[in-house]
Amino acid sequence: MTSPSDAGLQAERTGLAWSRTSLGVAANAALLAVRELSHAQLTLALLPTGLAVVIAIATAVYGRRRTRALRLAPLPHPVAARGPVLLLGWSVVALAVLSGVAVIL
Repeated sequence: MTSPSDAGLQAERTGLAWSRTSLGVAANAALLAVRELSHAQLTLALLPTGLAVVIAIATAVYGRRRTRALRLAPLPHPVAARGPVLLLGWSVVALAVLSGVAVIL
């Protein structure tokens, strides 16, 4: 149950969560890039870096869309987690696994 002082803050919290996720994925991309480029070789290990950049951009764009949708009153359509949210979530999980493999190898 939201109190009157919380009214309208859902969109802000949602936007901050999407921003944090996007920033975390972008930081992952930067760390992987620095690690691989310090070897002065272009290898398949840069694949997770590219994937992280794509996921970071997609997360930022989709997060901004969802935040804007939540700011509308009344909501134009249901904003429950749908395909893109699940796809981005599983993409982040796959990126975590690929990043772990890239660091080990």
